[in-house]
Amino acid sequence: MKNFSEVLKVGFYITAGLSAILSILLLTSVADGWFSWSILAAMALVFELGKWCSVYDQRRWIAGLLITVSVLGSAGGLHRALTINLDSANHIDQVRELVSEEIKQNNQAIATYLTLDRIRNHAQPLQQRNAELRDQLANLPQPEVSELASVLSLLANVLNVPTDIITGAVILLLAGLLDTLGVLFMVRPVDDDTDTDVGNTIDEPLAPKARNLETLSHSYPAFKKMQLSRRDSGKEVLSQRACIREGYRDKQVRGYFQKLVTEGIITKNGGQYDWPEHKAQVRQLF
Repeated sequence: MKNFSEVLKVGFYITAGLSAILSILLLTSVADGWFSWSILAAMALVFELGKWCSVYDQRRWIAGLLITVSVLGSAGGLHRALTINLDSANHIDQVRELVSEEIKQNNQAIATYLTLDRIRNHAQPLQQRNAELRDQLANLPQPEVSELASVLSLLANVLNVPTDIITGAVILLLAGLLDTLGVLFMVRPVDDDTDTDVGNTIDEPLAPKARNLETLSHSYPAFKKMQLSRRDSGKEVLSQRACIREGYRDKQVRGYFQKLVTEGIITKNGGQYDWPEHKAQVRQLF
């Protein structure tokens, strides 16, 4: 289970990093200097941090807004990275076509001048120009198109759909999957059995007596008793963040709160918890 958690962390770091890079790539595309580039890159990082914090804190409307912005930013970054490659290849193709067209027109003119016996004054300069143009063609680099661009072009041909539509759809799909995987790696369901006192100590070596007492005080029965005591005294549900400050582990607290909801001791609406008989809910911070 510990190894699986490490895999989730690595996956989250990778997806979060890629999302941040793509957002930076998009926002900095309008920068005209290092100062503006730094400002825009910092804005992209702030948006990315805000997105993950709002997801972690279950602030749904903020998270939804920032995820939408992030997906569009990632899509824009992917599009920019792809179009840079395509623009370079298209430019080379356009230059090649222009040079070839000029050579073709010159050959037609040369044939006309040869018929009119105007070789020295008219045909020969065009022949020299054609020789220069052929050298220019030979020195032009071969257009290199990425495998992704080739696949998109092939897919567009197979589906008989414009390449721009296929490109946009695939880019939005990839950008959406990137953030979806990031949320998946970040938010995992808590197994009730993993946060009990036995589950916390099954893979750990025997601890000193003080450690055993601390574990006992942080067991689910003790946690449940503490919350019930607060209810009976008219106090609010102790928030998850406050429980963590009291020494409980993050995952442990989430499991305990899930048990309390299952047993009907507390109710949950979004990210807020309260006693079932209370109409007003207390904001809970994760």
